[in-house]
This record gives sequence, structure tokens and C-alpha cells, in this order.
Amino acid sequence: MQNIKPYKRPRRTAVELTSLLDLLFVMIFVSLMQQKTTSQAPEPVAKTPVKVKVVTTEAPKPKPTKYSVTATFNFYGTEQNVNIPKGSYVMQGSFDEKTRELKLGGVGWLERPQNYDMVPLSGKINESENIFTGRIEFIGCKTFTLKRVTNLSGSPISGDWKGSYDCSQGMTGLTLSVE
Repeated sequence: MQNIKPYKRPRRTAVELTSLLDLLFVMIFVSLMQQKTTSQAPEPVAKTPVKVKVVTTEAPKPKPTKYSVTATFNFYGTEQNVNIPKGSYVMQGSFDEKTRELKLGGVGWLERPQNYDMVPLSGKINESENIFTGRIEFIGCKTFTLKRVTNLSGSPISGDWKGSYDCSQGMTGLTLSVE
């Protein structure tokens, strides 16, 4: 019996395989170039002028939802309570358009009657932006209601608001001028 050895294919080295791949790429490239040069170029199309209207628009600036507010708090007597003296002071605070909340605190007297203190206002303005109601967080004070009587440019609530508030001195007239 004869000892038959199976055929072994000689192993190719990495250099030989790389050379074969390079040759294959060159052949594909040449083939593509020949196809490109033999294909006919498309017939030229007559050019017609096209009118282009360029419209530029600016993106709308986001509208603020919170506003810094400065106001003047003017108080005075009413028909039910004529003995209230006149007084006024400056207030500062913020209005949140989403929640409709307006919060104001006193920052300085313009005209201070004896034995009177500044009171903070905190409440909500209705959707129509013409009624402001809330509570006065001060000892002896309760609620206030104001109705808008004039509009001014500025924040959505700028203008004059007129009404009254109830504190220990009794029902007191109030005009709030919001800038």
C-alpha cells in the first residue's frame, strides 16, 4: 500500500494577498473610467431664467412670561370711612403671566401718614386682565379688590387699578399705578 499524502495548497503571504487586492481595485477603477468616457453626455437643456423671490423673516422673539413690576400704592378714605388719611409708597414685585400671579412689596414712602405701615399685595389677575384680587399678608388686614381703569404700554398689566382693601383701620380706598 502506498502512502498518499493529501495535496497541500501553498499558503500565500499577506504581501501577496495585498498585492492581489490592489490589482483588483485598479481593474475596477479602470473599468469605471472607461464606462464614464464612453457614455454620452446629456444634451444641453435650454436655460430659462427663474425668478426667485427671497423672503426673510425673523424668528419671533419669545414673549416673556415673568415681568418685573414697579407700582405706586395710593391709599385714601372712602365714603364708609372718611377719616383715613392720604398716603402713597413705591412697590416692586413680579407678575407671572402663566399663573396670573402678581406679588408686590413696599420699597419706599412717597407720603407717609403717622402710624401707617406699607402692606404687601399678593393675588391673581383674571384672564381679561381687568380684575386683581387677593390677600394682604399683614397683621389686621384681609382682602383687596381692584379694577383696571386705564391701560399703559409696558407689561400686560400696566395701567391704573382702582378699588379698596380691608385692614384694621377699616375699608380703605386704593389706586395702584402699575408701570
